[in-house]
Amino acid sequence: MRSRHLFLSAALALALAAGPVLPAAQDLPAGQDKIALRFGPAEGTGLNYSLSSVVNVDGKNFLGIDLGLNADSRGEIRFVAKPSGRDTVRADLTSPGIDVNIRLPEKVISQKLGTTQGQPLEVVFNRTGRVETIRNPEVVGSGNPFNISIPQILRDYFPSFPVNPVGRGESWSEDRRLSIPFQGLDLQVNLAITYTLDDILPADDGRLALISAVYRVTVAGSKDLGDTQGVFEGEGSGAGSLQVHADRG
Repeated sequence: MRSRHLFLSAALALALAAGPVLPAAQDLPAGQDKIALRFGPAEGTGLNYSLSSVVNVDGKNFLGIDLGLNADSRGEIRFVAKPSGRDTVRADLTSPGIDVNIRLPEKVISQKLGTTQGQPLEVVFNRTGRVETIRNPEVVGSGNPFNISIPQILRDYFPSFPVNPVGRGESWSEDRRLSIPFQGLDLQVNLAITYTLDDILPADDGRLALISAVYRVTVAGSKDLGDTQGVFEGEGSGAGSLQVHADRG
């Protein structure tokens, strides 16, 4: 007979934002409400992404001993667009440092993520903003705890644009999966992300799109203990925002 043990709770909160200060809202002329969002910054364009994330996982193991994985990360990623092709965007990414703090029942792990000797990470994005390749992952080093690294942040947290044009109030979705080693097993963290185009504002250099994101998170993992199957489960949520110059990518 195999018994199942339910993991008590899990929660994740995430915020990712980039963009300029917003002007006052104004109405656009009729017929200009739908826009095609494409990731296409011109060569030399610089962007700053501010990252803030919190993960809290608490419960008891199969012997009734308290478990806990409580982590937070904060920092900035700086992006500079390089000469690019029609379907992709090349960029150099650097960071003054992303501070990661992980609190376990028995110890605290603190680490600053960055690139080796200030070398940029060379990344290729497609036009929806998803990472296609990272050409020199070795510059970020190895041994990052709990799979938290700059390449992981780029692949799992950076926003993506819809394939088709969207208008005010319309949404698009995507699913992503993270794997976090925890207490001898791999926790699978599933992110269901819904983006919404909240507004389109006129600006001096084109239209500005205001986008919000809502994250629905589920956490699951299991471990075979012979006659016992241990099951870990939890859920959480998060939110973020993005401001995009629609005519300049």
